[in-house]
Amino acid sequence: MAKLLAPASPSVGRAVLSRLLVWLTLACLMLAGWMRYRFGDQLSFDAILTNVPGVGGNGAGNADLVPEAIVLVLVLPAAVVLIGSAVLALVRRGRGQVRRLRMLIPVGAFVVSLGILLTVAGVPRQAIALLSKESFAEYYTEPQVVSSPDKPRNLITLYLESIENSFSDEEVFGENLLAELDRATEDFARYDGLHQYPEGGWTMAGFVSTQCGIPLKSSLMGLGADPNLVGEQAEQYLPGAVCVGDVLADHGYTNTYVGGADTEFAGKKTYLHNHGYDDVWGLRTWQGRGVDPEQTSPWGLSDHALFERAREVLADLDAKDEPFHLTMLTLDTHEPAGIFPGCDQNDPVRMASGIKCSMQQVGQFLDDIVAEYGDDTVIVVMGDHLKGTAGASDYKEEMASFDERTIALRIWSPDEVVFNRETADQFSMAGTFLELLDFQLEGGRAGLGVSLIGDHSLAGTAPGLPPDEYEAAVTARSADLYRQLWQGTPS
Repeated sequence: MAKLLAPASPSVGRAVLSRLLVWLTLACLMLAGWMRYRFGDQLSFDAILTNVPGVGGNGAGNADLVPEAIVLVLVLPAAVVLIGSAVLALVRRGRGQVRRLRMLIPVGAFVVSLGILLTVAGVPRQAIALLSKESFAEYYTEPQVVSSPDKPRNLITLYLESIENSFSDEEVFGENLLAELDRATEDFARYDGLHQYPEGGWTMAGFVSTQCGIPLKSSLMGLGADPNLVGEQAEQYLPGAVCVGDVLADHGYTNTYVGGADTEFAGKKTYLHNHGYDDVWGLRTWQGRGVDPEQTSPWGLSDHALFERAREVLADLDAKDEPFHLTMLTLDTHEPAGIFPGCDQNDPVRMASGIKCSMQQVGQFLDDIVAEYGDDTVIVVMGDHLKGTAGASDYKEEMASFDERTIALRIWSPDEVVFNRETADQFSMAGTFLELLDFQLEGGRAGLGVSLIGDHSLAGTAPGLPPDEYEAAVTARSADLYRQLWQGTPS
């Protein structure tokens, strides 16, 4: 009985701790490898914070990734530890110095693996940013409307998932994958110099940068902000920012969002409602209305089904006696590419079929809306960000062959559109949206950007900086500004 009540020996405790450290080491390495494979080497800590379920949103985006991550990161390391423990039990254990080494090796391995995981997750870059006192607050400007249009025009903004101009290169891809988009936008103004902003590269970053003119940085960038309250977990999403939807709502526009994915994911629904959008329709809306299961993928609704619903929404908006802004986001070209009934492509690369079929749907939709609404509507078609180049992504090697990659941007307007400079990044789209609708902005400025149309000086603005100074400025911590953006109200 005394033996049963005696505390466990130190050797038992060391053995348990050793196996726990081995499991943690393997889990860190597997998680780092999985993140690099699925999301590439440009993954940022801000992207993680604003996308991870339970932190940045209630939805998982692609629910198939969750069990995959659990098996790879938790189950497999545990299985390795259990098997290894069984094997070690059959081997005579050494004593003395060997026993001490049995603890030193797992501790050292865990430290190394944790360092690898933190590096892949972008934590060192985030730590450097948090220690920096640099800020781009001096370049940030809320859009100041100097004059508004007497006869407001409607705005349709169509974000194309991961679509960039590179896909039209026939030498690299064997054909122009954007041929249908090119055909449908032949009479649109085309801008081939739109760059992804530094450290951008995911959908919500594309929304915030093009509509608010700022980089999407988590609430950690604002001192005093609660790091647990970002994205969907916060009651407010950048309430201190003034975005396109805010300006349009203040001038009598009805802002509506129609998308195929779960709008709870990454806080999209919160962002949209906080910035002037009245109706936000996503996957849960369509599921409640009995969507055809054959028209859904792990990410959400097919583009074919999305555009069918968008046509109905447009008809309802047009019937009202007020200007409207409809924002949409396609989904078929998100990894893995969505191939649905009616897509007859049989390309060796799945993404090639996904792009061509999506562009067919986009082209037909644009044909219809230009014919029906083009006389009093501005239509902006643009990629939300560049194509991802993670290990699991199609066309990783092909994308690496391009010296320069730019986001697709095509604009329809009843008036001629003349761009005022050859290159810009996503921050300059916020001012461009408003000035396309004949809102005149002070200096054409909105956020960190300057409108791509109109006669505007870049002196004293972020886009007017030399390239190296520009990148340093827009990637700065800017805690003073983000404290206001995440917690405050517009100044």
